[in-house]
Amino acid sequence: MNYTIQQDKKTGIDFITLENNNLSATFLNFGARWHNFLTPNKEGIKENILLSLDTPESILNDPAQFGALVGPVAGRIKQAKWNNISLEKNNGEHHIHGGSQGWWCQFWDYTIEETTHSIKVIFSLTDTKSGYPGPIHVTNTYELTNNSVLMTTSVVSESLTIVNPTNHVYFNLSGNAKETIKNQELFINSKKILETDEDNIPTGKMLSIEETGYDFSTPQPLHTALSKINGGIDDAYPLESKNPQITLYEPLSSRQLSISSDRGAVVVFSTTGFNDTFKVNGQPMSSELGIAIETQELPDMPNHPEWGNIELQPGIIKTFRTEYSINIK
Repeated sequence: MNYTIQQDKKTGIDFITLENNNLSATFLNFGARWHNFLTPNKEGIKENILLSLDTPESILNDPAQFGALVGPVAGRIKQAKWNNISLEKNNGEHHIHGGSQGWWCQFWDYTIEETTHSIKVIFSLTDTKSGYPGPIHVTNTYELTNNSVLMTTSVVSESLTIVNPTNHVYFNLSGNAKETIKNQELFINSKKILETDEDNIPTGKMLSIEETGYDFSTPQPLHTALSKINGGIDDAYPLESKNPQITLYEPLSSRQLSISSDRGAVVVFSTTGFNDTFKVNGQPMSSELGIAIETQELPDMPNHPEWGNIELQPGIIKTFRTEYSINIK
């Protein structure tokens, strides 16, 4: 196991690469981002299975939180209000992804630790910029083991606040994004999705996905699902507890990603219609080039207490874990 650190002096972004005999993963001090993940295919050839922005400048000006730790609250909050607190309206009349000064675009401190079987980078931040009550102290650890990355996020606040973080990583198991995600097979251990309105705000209803394109309770190719869904997938699934809750499989490389989490839900975004001029993996961002799989609690939970509670009491530590394991199937 070893690590290297390269700094881009113009932007101040550090590229921290953790390596072992099997895997290599790079993380950034800007947004506590997971930047790339080199894993072998069935022939042993290592390729990047994340969508990675091509230049430090594009990372600094990233509009879509590629690989970032999104917080304090991921997803939308209706009317940008919680209790008597007004948050930034950065999505029409609503708040999204912790706002324009959220965790995803702040610089984090970090340390690196090695253990007998793993190597980890521990990012830390005291958030006073996002507009949430706090300050919120957060650490986000990425631990590289022989076949996985374990992400552990711990938060504690000096004031009553709300937290529901996620990682906004985009996967493409074909390697170096040489194919779209259409032939990749997705499994989600869930029978429902949240109903949303025209602003993608949850209405409060859970919809059965049986016999719809949204049903991944048995693995199905994404092209089969997307052919039945207008506008692609950008939806929240409540998760059953059995692990792994999510798998993604790519037949040509035989890579299978398994995701196990203590979070209650996952938001899946198929990047349908996401076409832009900035480059990822050496090519312009294009529709269905990657899939975001964001473990979190259900979106807009402050307005739906029947689903649970994302309040963080002063001085109380909350910890969230998600493990991303990669194997050849």
